Amino acid sequence: MVATYLIGIDVGTSGIRMTAYDTDGEIVLHDESDIDAHTTDEWERALHDTALYLPSGRLVCSVDGTSGTAVCVDEYGKSVFPPQMYFDAAPEHAKAILEHEEATELTGRGISISATSPLPKILRLRDEHPARFADVEWIVSPTTWLLSRLDHSCDERWREVSTDWTNALKFGADITRDSPTWYEPLFEIASLSLDLLPRIEAPGTHVGTAESDLAGEIGLGGAELYQGMTDGNASALSAGCLEPGDYNVACESTSVVKYVGESIVPHESLYYHRHPIEGYLAGAAFESGMIFEWFCDRLFDLDQREGLGLARTVPAGTEYDMYVQGNRSPFFDANMANSIFGIWPDNDITPTEAKGRLLRGIATGIALAEYSYLPLIAEHFETGINRVSLVGSGVPDGTDPFSWWNELRAAVWDRSVIQMEPRTTAGVLIPAALTASVFDDVEEAAASLLRSRGVIEPDKQVSAVYAEQRRTHFDRWREVRDRYRAWNG
Repeated sequence: MVATYLIGIDVGTSGIRMTAYDTDGEIVLHDESDIDAHTTDEWERALHDTALYLPSGRLVCSVDGTSGTAVCVDEYGKSVFPPQMYFDAAPEHAKAILEHEEATELTGRGISISATSPLPKILRLRDEHPARFADVEWIVSPTTWLLSRLDHSCDERWREVSTDWTNALKFGADITRDSPTWYEPLFEIASLSLDLLPRIEAPGTHVGTAESDLAGEIGLGGAELYQGMTDGNASALSAGCLEPGDYNVACESTSVVKYVGESIVPHESLYYHRHPIEGYLAGAAFESGMIFEWFCDRLFDLDQREGLGLARTVPAGTEYDMYVQGNRSPFFDANMANSIFGIWPDNDITPTEAKGRLLRGIATGIALAEYSYLPLIAEHFETGINRVSLVGSGVPDGTDPFSWWNELRAAVWDRSVIQMEPRTTAGVLIPAALTASVFDDVEEAAASLLRSRGVIEPDKQVSAVYAEQRRTHFDRWREVRDRYRAWNG
């Protein structure tokens, strides 16, 4: 019997990872390579460094990549401009789009236009480099670029290009339709031809066969290629966000909340993706771990592990109150910056104890900010949360400081938390494996490809300490925010 191998490729901000799984979800081969610059040549260099040479068998491959990054290529798939990364900005062009009357319809279509959206950056390139822009034949995401690059040889024209609906969203796709399409009024505002954009398909749709020189060089020659998705969606699937009611928080430098719903229910604090399989993913994101790391590094000359170790020594409830800014979420107000309350020059505590109170306050404030979405989503969708999963460092019942932070989260959230193994490259493979008939259904695919590290039960005594803060933390922040806005006109 011919063996089947599932290959997931993650094109991230700092590097590329490639993992091959067998049909039991065991890792057969894995490699990764850092990225030194954001160019397609550098991506290809990193892909060569992560090449996987598998035993003979059937290869099923899919890709995830950063959302909101635009790659402008010519008719042969060669870059005309460097990739416009998701963190690049074109504020003036975004403002010009939003001044149009038709822009009021965008939110209802699930479309958000900001300075970092792909379309304003594309328009800036067109305005600043009109002659070069004339050579652009396709505008695609990193996911679509790589799938097409594996499918086409260097001297072959890209005649038929398609993308998945999760990557299409930030470019201007109307995901409210049964079959998502480009929202034409938006591109009429921009005077940008839809001929430059790929056809939109569901994640997991069969794309073609990996027959390019690149595919052969990295061990993927002859692989079946399937539509991928954004890295955020792949991460959500790897955490078990597969059906309505599933809820996950990915806790790294940024905290990313995901909830699977059956429909779009607009709310200023949520953005939406069309779920890669069925329904919709309501989401929110705000900087969190990077804030803790900054305080450790810049104020106390500690690394994160040392900072968490110091925070761990502080009794629950004695820390300072920390309110986390959220410049990627309308739930907060970035103009306030990170705010700390309750500090008093208490000479009875040592400098080390003062540092610990501050650091525990930051760790707790982040956990409270993450918690605030639980009641919000439960009320907004008029439903309970079936399961809460977490992706982050540490393990249940572990002794390291990151495990302690997850225990603090479970206590602050007052929930049993399933800690999932971070398997982004497995998450992206679930729709592909279903289309390829590797598994019969989502449940079998999840049971085979995903891994739980265990359950974190909340410490009821610690949870009781934070019961009042769970009720008052956001209300207090909102009151301070409103006063702050009033003071500043």
